[in-house]
Amino acid sequence: MSSSLLQQLDAQLDSLFAGWNIYTTLICIVLGLYLVYPLFYYTEPDTHPMLLARQSSNSYVRQPGESAIYRSLETPHGYSLKSGLNVKDPGAPKWSSGRDGDLRDIWAQVLKGPTGPDGNPNGSPGKIISVLGKEEVIEHQTSEVMHDINSLGHHLQSHGRRHVAIYLPNSVEMVVSLFAATLYGVTPILVPFDHPVHVIASIVRNTKTDCIIAAAGSLPLDGLLQLYPGLKHVIWVAERSSRHMDWNEVPEGVGGKVEIIVWHEIVEEKRNSALTELPSTSSESPSPNVITISISATDPEKHEVVEFTQKNLVAAVAAQISALPVSQRLGPSDILLPLTPLTDQYSLTVTLAALFSNSSIALSSVSGLTADYVVAFRSITPSVLIASTQTLSTLHSEKATAQAGLMQKIDHWRRARSLAAGSMPRVAGITAKPRLIYTFERAASDSTSLTNSQVSDLRVYTGAHIINAFTATGVAGAISQTNLFDYRTCDDLDSPVPAHYGPPLSSVEIKLIETPGHKSTDENFVEGQLIVEGPAVAGGTATIDGVMKITDNNTLCYGR
Repeated sequence: MSSSLLQQLDAQLDSLFAGWNIYTTLICIVLGLYLVYPLFYYTEPDTHPMLLARQSSNSYVRQPGESAIYRSLETPHGYSLKSGLNVKDPGAPKWSSGRDGDLRDIWAQVLKGPTGPDGNPNGSPGKIISVLGKEEVIEHQTSEVMHDINSLGHHLQSHGRRHVAIYLPNSVEMVVSLFAATLYGVTPILVPFDHPVHVIASIVRNTKTDCIIAAAGSLPLDGLLQLYPGLKHVIWVAERSSRHMDWNEVPEGVGGKVEIIVWHEIVEEKRNSALTELPSTSSESPSPNVITISISATDPEKHEVVEFTQKNLVAAVAAQISALPVSQRLGPSDILLPLTPLTDQYSLTVTLAALFSNSSIALSSVSGLTADYVVAFRSITPSVLIASTQTLSTLHSEKATAQAGLMQKIDHWRRARSLAAGSMPRVAGITAKPRLIYTFERAASDSTSLTNSQVSDLRVYTGAHIINAFTATGVAGAISQTNLFDYRTCDDLDSPVPAHYGPPLSSVEIKLIETPGHKSTDENFVEGQLIVEGPAVAGGTATIDGVMKITDNNTLCYGR
């Protein structure tokens, strides 16, 4: 019996191999690769899918005409929203809670540098890098920057200044001006750069500015003083190539009404002074507010003045730090380059978070809402970028046009499949590759919205994680932003609907109120006007124009 079975098996094998040819070989190879490939090349998702299925927590009770209140999973209902940096003073018990802190504590951490679990320094402080053109890169040590902060702060304080307008592009002088004002009790006013003189005059008049720090030659001083005679003090920041010029000259007809001085003269005057330590101030003494200006892109005559307290800012900074997974947080090995102006509160908040995390920051005057993405990599290789949605939208168009070949499309499809499976694809051949890109869209503005398809493609093109944030002028930092590991798209990848903005940050809570055209029920996902409350909100609460929606993942997106 067994001999008969063996004979039959032998006959079948003979029949099989008798008909074997090249096509049979190819089919076997393909089947073998299909079975073996997942065993060697399978990668786990970067985060568990269940963590993305419900990204914020909603309250169990909602008021009539309102949705439930949604919070970050970091701060569940019943707990306080994140309000500060948890700064512990020297000698404080380890088990005690720290202070919320303010911008003075952020700069103190910059000077202190990275610390270990025992609180002792274990690394060198980060640097502030000036990127000047394609080749010149200047690294500023923190001790040098501290000297400039003290020099400028002493100058403002000795002249009795109370409100200083900072009208500068992204630069080390801008950072120095912000911290000098904060450390020496002067209210800084962050004025967006490169606007007509009558717009600037209207802003300084409305904010009662008595001193302005501006790039030399960026403003016609006689025209500014004619429109706003109340200006008492002008500090010009002159480039090295133009410092030989007489910038101290007072325009005709102004007389002695205004004092004019050049930045480098203030610094050089105290060059030999020991001004590399923090000024002695009590943590209990109040620190001045920071005023930001939002200018309408379509109508520069319209601008909105928002005054953020120090508590607003540090709450937003703390929430921004903790929003990243522990393994992905900013650290001493990172270099952050903002391609967006630091006068924008979101760019400022992320930059302050990087400083508090002892990251280095690179500053280039070639920044703006339409800055070229390639500019970021001309002289340095930043690991983290802040770029506008306009910049990324332009990059997407350029990359999509350049990668039109068949093999490139197949490679793009393969990487997009990896993203859809929850794993960030490895991108080879890109030398200038950041690990993280922050981008943001401001509510009630004309900024470009990125679609689901664009965000997915940009992850493939750049090889970077992308955080897409939703911001508003009255909220420090972001209202909500996407989870770092959330690569999912909607069912219709080509849908023109803007991508979702993730859960709220831990410094705010959000809810939607019904409008005449948008009603919500317990069974339907809510849609309506957005209300934001929390420590990061100027005045405690803000109403956002437009219709927003909470998705089935408990994330925020635009309504219809």
